[in-house]
Amino acid sequence: MAAQFPRREHTGTPPRRQAGASAAPRRRADEAPERRREPSPARRDPETRRAADAPRDTSWEGAAAWYDTHQGEKGDDFYSVLILPAVERLLGSKRGHHVLDVACGQGVLGRHLAKQGVRTTGVDASPTLLAKASERAGALETYVTGDARQLDQSLAGQRFDAAALVLALQDLDPIAPVLAGVSAHLKPGARVVMVMTHPCFRIPRRAGWAYDETDGVQYRRIGGYLSPSAAPVRIHPGMPADTGSTTTFHRPLSVYLNACGAAGLGVVACEELCSHRRGTKGPRYGAEDLAMKEIPLFIALAAVRL
Repeated sequence: MAAQFPRREHTGTPPRRQAGASAAPRRRADEAPERRREPSPARRDPETRRAADAPRDTSWEGAAAWYDTHQGEKGDDFYSVLILPAVERLLGSKRGHHVLDVACGQGVLGRHLAKQGVRTTGVDASPTLLAKASERAGALETYVTGDARQLDQSLAGQRFDAAALVLALQDLDPIAPVLAGVSAHLKPGARVVMVMTHPCFRIPRRAGWAYDETDGVQYRRIGGYLSPSAAPVRIHPGMPADTGSTTTFHRPLSVYLNACGAAGLGVVACEELCSHRRGTKGPRYGAEDLAMKEIPLFIALAAVRL
């Protein structure tokens, strides 16, 4: 399925971190953690690009030191409270299993799984983040530099008991070779878990919080969903002098499901994760609290290699 990515300028805060302001003049507290990006190819129809095309570099290598300071050894509270427990539940990995961690960054997932006796191999495009991962790695962790779209070049025919793509798939384009590569390196019946900011509710430049004064309801305003798009985002939105940017990609949920099917991955489970964070208390706190409990921030999909 071909998907066009029209250019949408986005010079404000990164999507899925602050995807729109609340009507209430209060600090938003449910936004997703910053994420590093892998190289992305030159933008045209993603299904008709050729391997010889010059890649569009959307890596966070230039911000790796800052990102590592932000996420550190264990990740932020989104990781500890929501993401890592969901990945662990959906993977179902046991002691002695070997998990492939695609776009592993500084190895937050690998260190978490090592505590359960699970071995991991992490692949990432950022040498600096991989160096941080290796510095903290225990005996069960291995990290290699590689492009998520060309996993064969990094993994040399290895087969894994499970795989994970945590807050990475929306920063990769095209996704067909990523999922095909993951599928090729999984044992038959093995699972892959994919965590994303929810594409139905967190859409760069097209979604945000709003408040209905008449009914006293806070809700998510959606100004577009089905059309794929690519949005340039600032790496450091709070630093005007720093113009570093990368790119994130919106796709409707159906694109991810169909891409899994095309790669021989059958979706068998899904969890939708609501934010545990809340803003400062005020007259609309009750409406905000209800909205946070009903509108998920993340989605986690588990698929099995058929």
